[in-house]
Amino acid sequence: MLTVSLVIPIKNSARTLPACLHALDCLNPAPAEVFVIDNGSTDGSLALLQAWTEQTKGINVRLLREAKPGASAARNTGIRAARGDIVAFTDSDCVPQSDWLSHLLAPFDDADTGAVAGRIAGVFDRTLCEMFCSLYTLQSAGETTTHREWTPWSGGFPTANLAVRRRLLEQLDGFDETVKIYGEDYDLCARLYEQQAAIVYTPTACVMHHHRTTLRGLIRQAFGFGRSHAYLLQRHHPQGLWLELPRRLVQWTALPMRGWVDVASPDKKALALLAMGCFYRPSLWLFPLYLLWLIHQASARARAAGAPVSLSRSFNLAWLLIVKAGAMTAGRWWGSVRYGALCL
Repeated sequence: MLTVSLVIPIKNSARTLPACLHALDCLNPAPAEVFVIDNGSTDGSLALLQAWTEQTKGINVRLLREAKPGASAARNTGIRAARGDIVAFTDSDCVPQSDWLSHLLAPFDDADTGAVAGRIAGVFDRTLCEMFCSLYTLQSAGETTTHREWTPWSGGFPTANLAVRRRLLEQLDGFDETVKIYGEDYDLCARLYEQQAAIVYTPTACVMHHHRTTLRGLIRQAFGFGRSHAYLLQRHHPQGLWLELPRRLVQWTALPMRGWVDVASPDKKALALLAMGCFYRPSLWLFPLYLLWLIHQASARARAAGAPVSLSRSFNLAWLLIVKAGAMTAGRWWGSVRYGALCL
């Protein structure tokens, strides 16, 4: 039977850490060892950890420290200490379900499987922003799939719910610590594919995720996601153009350029309607109609997820969708300049 080393980086995680630690006590099967790597916490997270390690039974827990800032450096510290066949990753704002590891390990019976990713389900019990992020951020598919290539549209998975064979991590020297936060996990996936490893996504391996609770946090995260798109494109696709149209994806991989253009995002649609109104005033009515459509879509998505929703909340969700898309577009612009890949 494969043994599992669980790696969890933390930094100022006092708000979400207790739920994460409680979930670790309930894991069945339990990991062979757990490494919690502190990356410079100042909010009482260490005290929570020390109290938990004194009380928990049946789990081999080690608290490590990494002075170099960044989740990649913290995770690499855990990887170097790990002795399990499989290194599983989650975050301090995640709550794994009790059967998480059993479902995460099953696909490794296939020798071609180098990594397994699981479903990330949002928690929306605090603020409007957290509810929004739960509905629109890190959305997971509902079917098991196998991936062998990273593209701008598929093949990348977050370390909130990911397990990798330790020998592959050692071959790759772990995470690239030069990558700023956001994108380091997708970069690892792309490098795994370059080693001819497959990544299996299984929705039965589930963690609950506490998302950003403030508008500032939402915008910073979206900007970081957008910036990472340009970095990943520059690093892993020397040529090609990927174009996202409303209800259609088009790609030309033989073009001698690097480009990833999304013209279907809500911010670009809203901007196009307003620009159209500047030249033909009657068309300005299209903007409020589009906003009403977004409100309807947000309400339907919230109801489908079982989230409490009202007309005013649906209105705010629609505006947050435009704000998030705008922040991501800004990050893509910045990344295009920084990394030399057209990403809009």
